[in-house]
Amino acid sequence: MDIEQLADACGGLAWISERLFEVEGRLATGSSEGELLDARTRVLLARSSRRHGQHAQWWRAALPDSPALAGADRVRPPTDAWARLLGHMEDAAPVGAVAALCEVALPQLTLVIEHFGQELSPVSDGAVIRTARMVAADLAEERYDLKEVWNSPDVPSDGALEELAERFADNYRKKRWPPLVTH
Repeated sequence: MDIEQLADACGGLAWISERLFEVEGRLATGSSEGELLDARTRVLLARSSRRHGQHAQWWRAALPDSPALAGADRVRPPTDAWARLLGHMEDAAPVGAVAALCEVALPQLTLVIEHFGQELSPVSDGAVIRTARMVAADLAEERYDLKEVWNSPDVPSDGALEELAERFADNYRKKRWPPLVTH
């Protein structure tokens, strides 16, 4: 993975982390319209929101500081699938947003981090490898804790989440992001 591909990957991961920080924070505070989530779910979302905020800072810190590479400009939606998923989560009622988080966002982000880590070189990418490992550990804990409080259906009844998940499968077949990652 060259420096530009690494910058694109870190920028995309920063964007995802920032959006999850915002969405989970909104869900945790109950400041959205619609049904309220139970207290335990909101506490877990608040903790996860803070962690995603920290992850965003780590990914931004991994961006190159060279003006020629324009690291800050690389913080953007990495794919259309991620943009649509986070848009769906921002617009959905709390229960729908948590379903999207549990059924699509966290599994997909875990998969991206796992495959991204395999593309990194311990010689030149040590700091990014460490960041990826810490983020992966936090994601594993988040997924485990949310499974205990969230009983989501295997197949969403409205089909919206299924369609969003299919977009990720298409991205993987075309190897769009992170760069050069084979899924």
